[in-house]
Amino acid sequence: MTLAPNATDAPDSLPTTPPDSPNIPPANIDLAKQALRLATARAVSYQQAQSAAISDIYGDSDLNLTLNHTTNSIEIQRSNSTSAIPLIVADDGSGMAAISTYGKGRALAYGANVLNWMANQSRETQHLPLFTRAFNWVMTGKATGPLPATIKFATAGYDASTVSKFITLLGKAPESITCDLTAANNSCWQEADLLVFGSAVRNDPDLAILVRQYQASGKAIIYMHPNWGDSAGGRKVLQAVGMELGGYPGNYYAPLAGVSVGASRTATDSIQKADSMGALVSALILMDKDTPDPSINTNVGITNAISQLQDEMAWMQRRGIDILTNATTELHRLLINWADLYRPSIQYGTIFRSRDPAKFLRTYASDSWVAYNRGSTMVSPTGQGDYMPAAAQSIPVSAASETIEVTIAQSSGITAIGRGAIPGQPVYIEVVDDGGTSGLNLQTSYVRAYGNPLTDNEKEGYKRPREPQSFPIPLPDSGESVFVTPFGGPLFLNYSGATAGRSVTLKIRGAAKYAHFDFTKPQSDAEIADAIAALNRADFGWQTSKFVGGEIQQTIYYAKQAIGNTDPKKVIIDQVKGSLFDSNHIANGYNNMPLSNNVSTLCSQFSWDCTGPIHRAPGVQHFIGWIAQCGFLCSGNPSDGFAGIGGTGWGHAHELGHNTVQRVMTITFNGKGCVVECNNNVLASIQMMRQFKTLGIDTGHNTDHPGLYQRIVANRNSGMTGDAKVLDMQTNLWDMNKGQDPMRAVHFQLAFLFSKYRALESIPSMEATLDYFTLLTKGDRLVSKAWDANSKDKYAMGSFSNNTISNPDLLFVLSSKIIGKDLRAIFAMYGMSVSQTALDSVAALGLPVLPEEFYALALGKHNQVSNGQWLNLANQTPIYPY
Repeated sequence: MTLAPNATDAPDSLPTTPPDSPNIPPANIDLAKQALRLATARAVSYQQAQSAAISDIYGDSDLNLTLNHTTNSIEIQRSNSTSAIPLIVADDGSGMAAISTYGKGRALAYGANVLNWMANQSRETQHLPLFTRAFNWVMTGKATGPLPATIKFATAGYDASTVSKFITLLGKAPESITCDLTAANNSCWQEADLLVFGSAVRNDPDLAILVRQYQASGKAIIYMHPNWGDSAGGRKVLQAVGMELGGYPGNYYAPLAGVSVGASRTATDSIQKADSMGALVSALILMDKDTPDPSINTNVGITNAISQLQDEMAWMQRRGIDILTNATTELHRLLINWADLYRPSIQYGTIFRSRDPAKFLRTYASDSWVAYNRGSTMVSPTGQGDYMPAAAQSIPVSAASETIEVTIAQSSGITAIGRGAIPGQPVYIEVVDDGGTSGLNLQTSYVRAYGNPLTDNEKEGYKRPREPQSFPIPLPDSGESVFVTPFGGPLFLNYSGATAGRSVTLKIRGAAKYAHFDFTKPQSDAEIADAIAALNRADFGWQTSKFVGGEIQQTIYYAKQAIGNTDPKKVIIDQVKGSLFDSNHIANGYNNMPLSNNVSTLCSQFSWDCTGPIHRAPGVQHFIGWIAQCGFLCSGNPSDGFAGIGGTGWGHAHELGHNTVQRVMTITFNGKGCVVECNNNVLASIQMMRQFKTLGIDTGHNTDHPGLYQRIVANRNSGMTGDAKVLDMQTNLWDMNKGQDPMRAVHFQLAFLFSKYRALESIPSMEATLDYFTLLTKGDRLVSKAWDANSKDKYAMGSFSNNTISNPDLLFVLSSKIIGKDLRAIFAMYGMSVSQTALDSVAALGLPVLPEEFYALALGKHNQVSNGQWLNLANQTPIYPY
């Protein structure tokens, strides 16, 4: 029996690949229907063969199906559902074991070393009946088929004596053959009946090819994984038989339902759970009907089956497997071919789940079944919704190769190339110089939120392709690769194993120029003019920008909103880079920003390393303007939102703050305090303050100094003293439910003290205010990463035995050191409790205790720091002057 027929039933008149013509004709609906029915017939044949195999193995109704693994195990998943079949599915749907057939051979794999357990009868012996039948099946094709009297076997990365014990347990004679199964061109494998692999198998480059050859030639193959750890060689063995090893850390944290089959499971239940093709067959049959039940679009099994095949296609293409030529992907080819033929009939925005269920489902499937590593594809001529306008299909592409140098900012990541893929137009790309990277991939777009037609607003219809961005397609070290997408998009280089600061050189043809600005390297006036012209035409769906520390990808609609008629260089360099990113990086003390005179002087005076690698700026921060993963704007990398990125609003500063905030911004007492949504806003307020001084733009983001002062007054009027007074202020100030704006003002009041006592300014400046934050965050990192018994004194941490220091203590000690005053009275005024160890550390510095004082700013003038006045609070409580 074989589950992967080597021949196709396709009639000669039905193309298996789309025509290589840039002038794609309208979809031939009849041809698409033929392709769909052919794919359905092939899927049915796979389902029948797979059901027969699983039913055979589970055929004995007396089997004990209460099966346990251990958490010291790993999942066995399918990577190709036409060759691999789940054998044991845990109660939560995780794969515990699988079988496979290809050519004349069969394979069996477990995510735990069940063969060893059974051979030694050491644990979980309830597996023995089912395992024995599966062993029989992999050897003979029948679960109860007679085994040969002598079973010859070879092992690779697995204990041969264990195999011998199990064969003996079955009443057969084992014969171990010495054979290096991982060696290319070995011939000894032909002598064996059974090939057993374990996780210790050598990771030979050709291992997957060899195992595929063994199975195709009729050998029985078994793989046992003994623990939750990874195995590069094991992955290749499983890849060859259509399976995939689970990810790190395996089942280490899995619940019982993830590593067991409960007692209530019947053989029929297990056979149904193993049916990996039935839901797809149902989906294909429903897609062929013009008026199916509208509920099909909410049938999770149907849409999951479509996604399962999409995931398999992605898995293969990510590994450089050519679906259109691979011997095990006939069904995938047929589905890709149907998707191509159907796609030109799609018009996004006009298809509705409830009104057009069949059309909706067909569109969902056509969007899902895509091959990118080929030379042609079909497209919807009416455009791809808000992802790509129809006008993009008329943008000219380069006929000759362009040499493009792509700057690499970090050891791994994703970066814009500066060229776009036009829907349906092949892009040819060659790596001229890999810049020392170990892995290069090509993809369109770097987005994490892209909508979901199953959950998007029904009134708006099926608005855009389901997943218009491609997954990464590997680029070989030599030769020209071809890439095509039916959806288009800006091209990105996905890289790893790189050296930050180097560049990758590519040759590209068939790509288009669009509104891309790259300020990581010199740009000519002509290049900037071309990008501006593309922005104004708005014929390509996206605009991208690159600069040191950040990249932007936003829809052309949002880009025009954010940039408008302003010089893009001014918006991107002055506002986004110069204000949004530079303000954050100055405040966080990253070494990509130059040291001010104040900071440089104090770093030398303190003997602090303020420029070393521990202060390196974080990886490139990506901002996406299209769809938000959460809310209106959403943090993370990439950070995305329903807005363009222009740099002057506080929203993106807020999200960037989420991604870079350091612990000295987080002040908590008894579970309350300045935490998430407050600590990051300290950084956002810094940007607003600096933006006003450098750009003259004041966009709010209140830091409530009057409100903070009101709490000080109320605390003084309470009549409390000592610790009770501190705790009263702590209760009334450090509580997000009572407002974060006064809390955030505390960090700025400390910064104003720095400007007065260290920078010797009578009225605080924005620059000196930021100097405080630069030194504070540098000190935070030094304590965290450069601590040892000989250096702690220079960070003023002399009384601490280690660097496990609370945030209030850290803020108190570092601030006292940086400002040059003992701040115990100031911290008590703000209700911040500090430990005796912290007090002793500061006392050892011999600094004068600073009396209580406050810098008053008018409501709404929080960003205009030089428009305030100092208030002396020592033994007095003056009226707030504003």
